Amino acid sequence: MINKITHKILAVSLAISSMMPIFVINVFAADYSIVFGNTPPSIVNFNSPLSSSSTSGFVAVTSKWNQPRSSGTNPHNGVDLQAAVNTNVYAPYDGWLTAISVTGPYDIDFLVDANNNNIQDDGDYHIRFYHMNSREPTGKKSKGALIGKSGSQGTSAAHLHFGICSVSDGLKWLRNELNYRHLSSTNWNSGKDLDAYAQVQWNNNNTASITAYIMNDGVKEHFSDVRMYYRTTTSGAWTDGGAITRSGDIYNYNFSGKVPSGTTVQWMMRILRSGVSQAAFCPAKFYQPDNNPNASSYAYGYWTNTVR
Repeated sequence: MINKITHKILAVSLAISSMMPIFVINVFAADYSIVFGNTPPSIVNFNSPLSSSSTSGFVAVTSKWNQPRSSGTNPHNGVDLQAAVNTNVYAPYDGWLTAISVTGPYDIDFLVDANNNNIQDDGDYHIRFYHMNSREPTGKKSKGALIGKSGSQGTSAAHLHFGICSVSDGLKWLRNELNYRHLSSTNWNSGKDLDAYAQVQWNNNNTASITAYIMNDGVKEHFSDVRMYYRTTTSGAWTDGGAITRSGDIYNYNFSGKVPSGTTVQWMMRILRSGVSQAAFCPAKFYQPDNNPNASSYAYGYWTNTVR
């Protein structure tokens, strides 16, 4: 009788499990290739690349810069915008269009003329556009000029992948939000919709602060865990300062009582997304770093401030 009951329970369990969806969480191998940088050489007011004017083109962001995700480059190295095949793509600023081929034959590297002097003297200041379906002739383009059409080259779904980059010492993807802070809160939330973290601040001489959230196919989500790591010497181990409580979209960490006044701290935050094993860090640096910064001798990125 016991065996029969056991078999019946097992049969029911198997039947139920066969009807349930299987959720797979990808596990990413650690990779310390440096693919992220920090701020661009200068801050100027960019347009959306999907509009010839400064007042439109603020379409849904499907994936942010440095956003953890379940496939592809992880964290994400640029910004994905919702765009059907053959959507017009425009120059966000004055600059020079160069033809490249990374995800397809019509990709674009765009050198920014931040000084507006028609001279290529603005430093290592580029914008990349991927998955393009066509590209305009190379050369100087004015802000708002047509530079090509979006597509699905090298990807399964049409969208525009773009982002600010440096290229002289290997391709590194930089923060985008700063060049869109001039926008209103109704347009990409003043740029905060573009990067996984934004508005990095050191407040009241003791509090580290970031604004952070996810854009998942145009829908805003919050991270499942944002955690502080800090140390007081360049060669010391990272101290796990614990999870940070969110207030709206803002994460504040007060160092008062954690270290003595006058202490210089190096700090970073680790951000985790529900259902994704790979964490991202702010500041961003590596392609796929270990989620534990003490698990490797590689030097993670950090900010430095003195507690008063």
